[in-house]
Amino acid sequence: MSTLGQQLKQLRNNKKLSQPEFAEQVGIEQSYLSKLENDKSIPSNDIFRSLLLALDISIDEFMKPLAASHDKARLIQIADVEQWLKKQAVNTSVKQRTLIYLVMFLISFGCALFYVGHKNYVFNERFYEYRSIGIIKADEPLNVFNHWKNYIIDPSAEKRAEKLKEMLARRVELFKLMDEYIGESFVEEVTSGKRVYTTDAIPRFISYAGNSWLEFTGLFAVVFGLALALFEPKLTRHP
Repeated sequence: MSTLGQQLKQLRNNKKLSQPEFAEQVGIEQSYLSKLENDKSIPSNDIFRSLLLALDISIDEFMKPLAASHDKARLIQIADVEQWLKKQAVNTSVKQRTLIYLVMFLISFGCALFYVGHKNYVFNERFYEYRSIGIIKADEPLNVFNHWKNYIIDPSAEKRAEKLKEMLARRVELFKLMDEYIGESFVEEVTSGKRVYTTDAIPRFISYAGNSWLEFTGLFAVVFGLALALFEPKLTRHP
């Protein structure tokens, strides 16, 4: 891990400047520059600014390798560095709070999304199947298809066979899926009469892809939120 002196020496070498040349540009003695580079002295705030000016870099560029330095007790003796470190600490705190809020949102939103999908609150999967045997004429009772034998005036075998043939010919079954139970039966008016729809009141379950996607999205949000929480130190540390 770099120290201020090591960073200063590395940057000077990058500029291909000797100690005497660089000391002259900064306006300090070579011996003093040597002490700085060997961490035997800490520059004043004015000299630190002169060093940055001579290196032609910003304090952000200079301090980036020193952000996690264990030598902060010495570094904060330089006013500009102290302010920079405080600013970085504030930025880190803001990042941490933002990330925590994001994690909380993702986990709570993901759980809610999974619950909604699992309970089918958005896309219904429970239906009631209503069945109609055929069209009932205006002058016929509603139960004529099931009890037509009771309404034959002439009970002879010939009439019974004729009526049976008629009722079988009129049997055109229709089904309706209702998303809620509306009773054992209901009547629907049609062009040539009416239809009676009945159900056994046992719901039918038809899976809907939308609910699976809600569950998957909810799980993904929770896992992503937990991953952000796990990697929070790396995501919020100094660049």
